[in-house]
Amino acid sequence: MNDFTIRRVTDPKEGPIDGVSAETVGVYTKFRGKGLFQAEKRIIKQETTDVGIKAAVSTGVVSIYDRKRDYGIAVPITELAAILNEALRVGMTKKGE
Repeated sequence: MNDFTIRRVTDPKEGPIDGVSAETVGVYTKFRGKGLFQAEKRIIKQETTDVGIKAAVSTGVVSIYDRKRDYGIAVPITELAAILNEALRVGMTKKGE
């Protein structure tokens, strides 16, 4: 995380003026299996990948983009913030026990 820098959008041509972005390294995971239950699926491949992350309150979205595979996913910013907040709360609680 030494090189992790969050940039703010300064030009409206780049995106919403309240937008932020960062570049990092993530892990791509490929699963194999069928069914509704996660137990029926298994990991068949994992590798690091270059990732771009963008977020803006005005759009209400966080997007994560896999640069190697040209594949992205977007989620509501409020839902992502809620789950991260809960993970931090649980993590902090567990450390004190």
